[in-house]
Amino acid sequence: MKKILSIIIISAISINFSFSQLSKAKKFAKSITEKDLIEHLTIYASDEFEGRDTGEPGQKKAVEYLRDYYKSIGVEPGDPDMDYFQPMTLDIRARGGRNSAKTVDTENVIAIIKGSEKPDEYVVISAHLDHVGIEDGEIYNGADDDGSGTVAMLEIAEAFKKAVKRGKGPKRSIIFLHVTGEEKGLLGSKYYTDTDPIYPLKNTVVNLNIDMIGRIDPTREAKNRDYIYLIGSDHDSKDLHNLSEETNKETLNMTLDYRFNDKNDPNRFYYRSDHYNFAKNGIPIIFYFTGTHEDYHKPTDTVDKIEFDLLELRTKLIFYTAWNIANRDERLVVDPKPEKVSFDISEEELKKYHGLYSSEMMPIKFKVFTMEGKLALDPVSMNQPLILDAISSNSFKQEMAGIEVSFSDKTMKLKMQGREIEFQLEK
Repeated sequence: MKKILSIIIISAISINFSFSQLSKAKKFAKSITEKDLIEHLTIYASDEFEGRDTGEPGQKKAVEYLRDYYKSIGVEPGDPDMDYFQPMTLDIRARGGRNSAKTVDTENVIAIIKGSEKPDEYVVISAHLDHVGIEDGEIYNGADDDGSGTVAMLEIAEAFKKAVKRGKGPKRSIIFLHVTGEEKGLLGSKYYTDTDPIYPLKNTVVNLNIDMIGRIDPTREAKNRDYIYLIGSDHDSKDLHNLSEETNKETLNMTLDYRFNDKNDPNRFYYRSDHYNFAKNGIPIIFYFTGTHEDYHKPTDTVDKIEFDLLELRTKLIFYTAWNIANRDERLVVDPKPEKVSFDISEEELKKYHGLYSSEMMPIKFKVFTMEGKLALDPVSMNQPLILDAISSNSFKQEMAGIEVSFSDKTMKLKMQGREIEFQLEK
C-alpha cells in the first residue's frame, strides 16, 4: 500500500512539475509567430537560393543565411571552429542513373544554447537545409521540403534564447542541427552521427527532427487542420512518447496522428529523413511531418502554398516538447532492446551469390557483388547499389529500403512490400 501511494505521489509531483515548466515556456512561445515564419521562408525558399542543391552556390547562400541569423540573435556556434559550419566532402551518386556521380564540398550548420545545469546532455533539433536545386531550367524552391522545418528551427532557437535572457534557459543543452545532403541519401546527418559526432551520441538525449510541416496531407481522411504526424515517438522510449502526449494535452491539444508510425508502413517514412541516423544509434527520436502532396519534389512547392497559421502551431508544439525534455530532472528512459542477431559471412562465401539475375516478372536486372565487405544488390543501369546485411547464411536485408533477399540453387528471391519475385542467375 505504501509503495502504491508513493508512486501516486511521485506521479502527481511529476505532472505538476511538467505543468509549471510549460507555464514558463508559454511566455517564450509567443515569440514564434506566423509573421516571422513568413518573413524567413519568403527569403529561404526564394529563387535567389536556387533550390539549395547540396554543394551548389544556392546551398552556400542558405548556410550563410542560417549562420547570420544565429549570430543576429546571439546563439553561439556549435562547432569546434566556432564558425557554425561542420564541413564535409560528399560523394553524390547520380539520381536514377542520370549523369555521372560527383564529389562536392558542403556543410552542416550547428548552433548551441548551453544548458544551465546539465550542459553535457544534449537535445538535438534537426531539419535538412538542402533541396534538389535546378532541373531543366526550373528552380525547385522546396518551401515545404524542407524550408518549413528549417524556419521552424529558427523560431524555436529564438524562443529558447529569449528564455536565456530572462534567466530561464534550459537545463540541458539544445543543439540546432541543420543538415545538408538529405535529398542525396541522408548524407549530412549520417556524417554527423557516423563520422564526426561533435557532441557524443551517448550524451544525446533525443533527436527531434522536422521535415515538411507546412502543408495539409490531401490523402488524410480526417478533415481537421490542427494535426501533425508523429513517427518514432514510441519506438525506443515509451517515456518520450508519454512526455510528448502530455505536453500536447497541456498546451495546444492538437491531433497527434500516428498514421505512418509503423516502421513497416509501405511509405517507409521512418527511414526517409534524418532522424533515422540517430535512431539507428539507439537515440530516441520523434519525426514531425504533415505528409506529402501534389507539389512534393516539384517546382510548385512554393511559399504561397504554405499554411502559415498551422506552421506556427506545429512549431510551438515542438518547442514545448523540447522545453519539457530539456528541463526535466531525469533524462529520457530508453527502452531495453532485444539482442540483435547478426551473421558474419566471409567475402569468399559471399562470392557464390555473385552474378547477374533476371526475371520474367520484372524488366530490371540485378547485379549481385561484394562491396565494403558485404553483399550488394545493384539494379543494372541505375548505379544505386544497396548494401545488404546478412540475417542468415543465405538471407540478407536492407532495412531502409524494406528489401529482403534469399538465395538457393542459382535462384534469388526478392521480397519487397509484401511481394516476392523470383530471379534466375544468368549464365
